[in-house]
Amino acid sequence: MTAADDEERSRVRPAPERERLGGDYWRLLCASALGNLGDGVALVALPWYASTLTDDPLVVSAVGAATRLPWLLMALVAGVVGDRVDRRRLMALSGGGKAMVLATLTVLVATDTAGVGAVVAAALLVGVCEVLFDNTAQALLPSVVPRERLERANGTLFSVGEVASRFVGAPVAGLLVAVSVAWAFGAQAALVACAVLVLLTLRGGPRRFGVAEGEEHPPMRVMLVEGVVWLWRHRLLRTLALVLALSNLAGTMNSAILVLFAQDVLGLGPRGYGLLLTATAAGMIVGAQFVPWLIPRVPPGATLALALAVQGAAYTAVAVFPDVALFAVLWVMVGFTVVWWNVLTLSLRQRVIPDRLLSRVLSAYRTLGWGAAPIGMALGGGVAAALEGMVGRTAALSAPFLVSGALSFALVVVAARHLTTAAIERALAGAGD
Repeated sequence: MTAADDEERSRVRPAPERERLGGDYWRLLCASALGNLGDGVALVALPWYASTLTDDPLVVSAVGAATRLPWLLMALVAGVVGDRVDRRRLMALSGGGKAMVLATLTVLVATDTAGVGAVVAAALLVGVCEVLFDNTAQALLPSVVPRERLERANGTLFSVGEVASRFVGAPVAGLLVAVSVAWAFGAQAALVACAVLVLLTLRGGPRRFGVAEGEEHPPMRVMLVEGVVWLWRHRLLRTLALVLALSNLAGTMNSAILVLFAQDVLGLGPRGYGLLLTATAAGMIVGAQFVPWLIPRVPPGATLALALAVQGAAYTAVAVFPDVALFAVLWVMVGFTVVWWNVLTLSLRQRVIPDRLLSRVLSAYRTLGWGAAPIGMALGGGVAAALEGMVGRTAALSAPFLVSGALSFALVVVAARHLTTAAIERALAGAGD
């Protein structure tokens, strides 16, 4: 085997690095942890507050759909902006906007003037800020850490984010909601504001992408089209984005009505609901510790098919056997495979996509992948609402899980045929073309 062969193998199956990731990475990690801690609070507080205003599954699901709708409506624009401006400053500005929206919502809830419409509007604005923030963070990371350490960097970000969001934020939210929902939203606003302060200390990484100093960027429309076309012509990433879209549609059908499922089928209160949400995080945290070790040892094509199969089995089993302990065990398994999928595919995208196009192509990918989320939430609430009068509330709230399971199993077949290890290795080998 030649030295060139060894170099090629290292590109396809990068080994975990234990070298230092740098000060800017740890600042980015700290900001992410604070933001995710706030998101964990909202994960419980927002749907729970909506459920106190109405018990209509369709209306409750609309609140969750509003936070995801911006991925469908404006992610492409966010990607263009992220390739035109200082990505660190864009993250700070979007985080500041999110904190202001949450502070306003806190006042409305505290004064008992926040109706369903105000909650949906706040969720939509928060979603807009999150699109700008999250997409830019993914595009910023390869300029903060060396590319050969992306698996470790992404795995640590996922791990810390899930600890903050679901292991700390969600249970704390359950306690705060039991006292006052306004406290929960106020805490989230404060945490996001602290994250912005940390982001302002970031130093490293280029500030301009794709043009020399003093040159002007092409028009936004041209840049947007360039990113979309690049993604659509890349067969592997296009297929990954479409599979992710359908997988997210399946998952969000469940999450849209999960708060009602927890209340009416599993019999949980706000504290129990918050703790239940930590099950996925437990799997993600365990996964994040092992994924950098697993990625160079397990064929990536097998990983993708396995992740979809585990999700399909979990969704189906919960619908047929609605038990709290079973739900927790299965969602730990789902969390493990989700972080395995995410670290593998995100590191793949960060390697394959040219840096000058990174924010745009990532946003186009996530427009497909996450744009299906509001559709899934609307479908989940609609299915439950439509069936309740015919089959009863318990069966109606279980139905979205059955539909999600069937769709996930169908995606296993697609992944086995098109998302193969050979296809992934060819994409990595041609990353410089």
